[in-house]
Amino acid sequence: MVSASDEDVIADLLEQHGQFVSSMQSRSAKLQVIYRYWERNDVKGAIGAMEKMADHAVVADVISIVADKIEIVTLDICTCLLPLLTNLLESDMDRHSSISVDMLLKLVRTFGSMIYSTLSASTSVGVDIEAEQRLERCNICFVELEKVKRCLLTLTRKGGSVAKHAQELNLALQEVS
Repeated sequence: MVSASDEDVIADLLEQHGQFVSSMQSRSAKLQVIYRYWERNDVKGAIGAMEKMADHAVVADVISIVADKIEIVTLDICTCLLPLLTNLLESDMDRHSSISVDMLLKLVRTFGSMIYSTLSASTSVGVDIEAEQRLERCNICFVELEKVKRCLLTLTRKGGSVAKHAQELNLALQEVS
């Protein structure tokens, strides 16, 4: 014999299960879209699709994979990734913040010196399209890194591993700027 309260609990569990399954199906469909870009080696397309999806869980899943393949990230891709990572820092989930801080640390260590030295270098005489593109990309990265700096204090107050990595990121940013 099932009591009325047991029936309510079962109904709640079934409803939550349905929501969970729906959420996972949506996430799977989004990841499949990203995978199609990935199969074509269209990293910028995948990043653009993630931006349109505005789903922190999907961004965190993909970024955790990209972090292991840091060699595919160019300065151009870095300009696309940084806004996603900055946005991911604002997530309430520690996993999302941690993945973002980890990737930001790798990007700062890889591109930080170039970004800051390019911005502080004197402009050359004549037309150098590559230098102009690099300067434009470095400016975009600089703006995003400044946003990241403003988020770090909040992250360090959270405590735990996110705070530790946020402090490490802060030190890395100080070293390159």
